[in-house]
Amino acid sequence: MKILALDSALSSCSAAVIEDGKVLCELYEDRMRGQAERLIPMCREVCDTTGLSFGDMDALAVTCGPGTFTGVRIGLAAAKGLALALNIPLIGLTTLEVVAQNAVVAGLEGRIAVAHDARRGEVYLQIFEAADGCALAATDPAAVPLADVALKLSAVRAVVGTGVDLIKPFLSDGPTVQFPDIAAQPNAGMIGQMAYDKWQAGEEPAVVIPLYLRAPDAVAAKPVHYPFQNP
Repeated sequence: MKILALDSALSSCSAAVIEDGKVLCELYEDRMRGQAERLIPMCREVCDTTGLSFGDMDALAVTCGPGTFTGVRIGLAAAKGLALALNIPLIGLTTLEVVAQNAVVAGLEGRIAVAHDARRGEVYLQIFEAADGCALAATDPAAVPLADVALKLSAVRAVVGTGVDLIKPFLSDGPTVQFPDIAAQPNAGMIGQMAYDKWQAGEEPAVVIPLYLRAPDAVAAKPVHYPFQNP
């Protein structure tokens, strides 16, 4: 089974081709801008490197959030467009569970948390239990104010993710946790491997929708009425 996986949900951009659970080729770039222009070319490059085409893929996999609103939309738009054109299934994963699985593969055990920078003085937070080589969700993902993070991490052994540096100052009087040096961002290789495992387990791909844990930063402008306009 061949899977094309892609991600642009946070501040990176990646694409990978996975065959039967093995990463054949993966590209990863840290970038806050230009993801819309770079993502599809990266998908072409990983396919070309492996001697495959989009038409050879059996499924696609993508992160559906949480992350930046623009980044999530870019990744989902690209993945949904390709899946529709190729008439193949699309498998969605969250940025939190992908980073949690990376942590488990790196050797972390017990209760771990993934915290991604959500801006506005918040982090996207979810707690997982590392068991039998898998990261099992122990809580639902949520946008948590930094001032409340310490209460959420009372039984957590380690924290990973893009929000680690943000939460450290708020844990000085709270629980003692570790901050291992593990990749903070999701990567397409792991996304594809996790999607393959889901497929092998017989999970039916659900409808992939963006995971937004709060309202967008941008708000609609209030209408302005001028004297010459009718009320």
